[in-house]
Amino acid sequence: MNYEVIDNLKVEVLEFSGTVETVEKASLLSGEPREKIAKTLLFKLNNEYVVFIVRGDRKVDYIKANDILGTKPQLASPEDVKRILGTEPGAVSPIDRQIKKLKIFLDPKILEEEYILCGGGSKNKLYKVKTSDLISYLNPNMLDIFK
Repeated sequence: MNYEVIDNLKVEVLEFSGTVETVEKASLLSGEPREKIAKTLLFKLNNEYVVFIVRGDRKVDYIKANDILGTKPQLASPEDVKRILGTEPGAVSPIDRQIKKLKIFLDPKILEEEYILCGGGSKNKLYKVKTSDLISYLNPNMLDIFK
């Protein structure tokens, strides 16, 4: 097993010969179910960029998000992802200081999992991290705007 400490957070690094930029590919190559995979997505709320971390078997519920947040979130463009987060779409990791600078909304269903796999900063790498460690690292807003 290959472990690294990134920004004081211990993760297991999983590297693949294929790409893992979608939940489907990450699930297939890692052998983990979709529930154990977390997507890190950049959105725009009015004029502010925010991050949604969503369990792999769920997606943003735009109606619920609009009701709770008072505005409809818009998925950031690939150019915005590169500019704001400094990485390619499909390679975004929640374990990143750029992410921590933004407001983070986390799918509460992730708390049902002991650990999750998340983006590892490149399209062929995932990080396996204890859910409790990720929560401590990110200090996210728990908000059920997902379905």
